[in-house]
Amino acid sequence: MRKYEDIAYIDDGDKGHTLDIYLPDTAVTERSSSSSLPLVIYVHGGAWRTDDKSTVSFIGPRLLEETGNCTAIAIVNYRLSTRDPSSVRHPAHLDDVCAAIEFLVTVANYPGHDVINQGSVYLVGHSAGAHLATMAVLGGSHGWLQSIKGVVGIGGIYDIPSLLRKYPSYSDFVDMAFDRSQYAAASPLNAVSAESKRGASGHIRFLVINSTEDELIGSDQAVEFASRLIDAGYEDVALVVRKIGDHYGELERREFWRIISQFVFDKCN
Repeated sequence: MRKYEDIAYIDDGDKGHTLDIYLPDTAVTERSSSSSLPLVIYVHGGAWRTDDKSTVSFIGPRLLEETGNCTAIAIVNYRLSTRDPSSVRHPAHLDDVCAAIEFLVTVANYPGHDVINQGSVYLVGHSAGAHLATMAVLGGSHGWLQSIKGVVGIGGIYDIPSLLRKYPSYSDFVDMAFDRSQYAAASPLNAVSAESKRGASGHIRFLVINSTEDELIGSDQAVEFASRLIDAGYEDVALVVRKIGDHYGELERREFWRIISQFVFDKCN
């Protein structure tokens, strides 16, 4: 495995604007156009305020192993919110994730770009990362959307008002990242529509996963989001709700990464 760390997708010296890329050794030593790899872009969770790519560095090797060294993986940072009034707030996190995707899809001078299929990209997000991954494809008309083949949301936040009704104490961190007037418009559930299906995101496949053991995010978020996608006409939506570990523990489960691998390789060719 080859790991390329701290690649700047925005060259401003901010650690929040960097990413890591993981490639199988064979892709590096046996370059050929016929062996270009689908790219999985992973967006970490942490309630828009904690964690970064280093806290989930195990995911690169884990997913490479599970896919038989047939993928490339990028794990992206984004700027985080704090209690400081000058801290970044929505949509800064989303803007950063979109900038990272655009960099990976369109730039041709980062390590590994010559073995990556920049037209076969999958977004995988956990918790707040699932919010960002789904908003990235549903909330705009970016030129890179045609390169996105699928999105996986894991233990995701898709409806902020509903989340706060169920867990009122979560306003402590939600209000660090969002103005209250933004709650509804910043919710992926509300970005889904028949119009979005007819637009640039209409071809994208969705896999929505929630563990029944998730102690932080109830499965209702996943069920309602998947149902909204189906009602809007998205034709390839899979919902997985089963016992796969707690909110963070699920990321350690091999069964979980097998689900991701099957999603990517079902239709990636």
